[in-house]
Amino acid sequence: MMYVAFENGITFFLGQDGTIRREQGKPSIVIVKELTREKLQDYAKRGLKVFPCDEEEKECLSKVLNKVYPECKSCKFA
Repeated sequence: MMYVAFENGITFFLGQDGTIRREQGKPSIVIVKELTREKLQDYAKRGLKVFPCDEEEKECLSKVLNKVYPECKSCKFA
């Protein structure tokens, strides 16, 4: 299980079974629209990984899910 967040603070839970749902939690990955050196340094200082994605929210979440859990072939938005 893992939590990811967008720059606006909205957090999602990603489950190994492909479940994606909006849920509060401490994220380990931040999804950013535009990656800059400053953002990378700031998030790195806080111990967060950065995933650049300039697509729609669901597309970005699906991409992160497939990177983190490659064995998961489909997403189940809850």
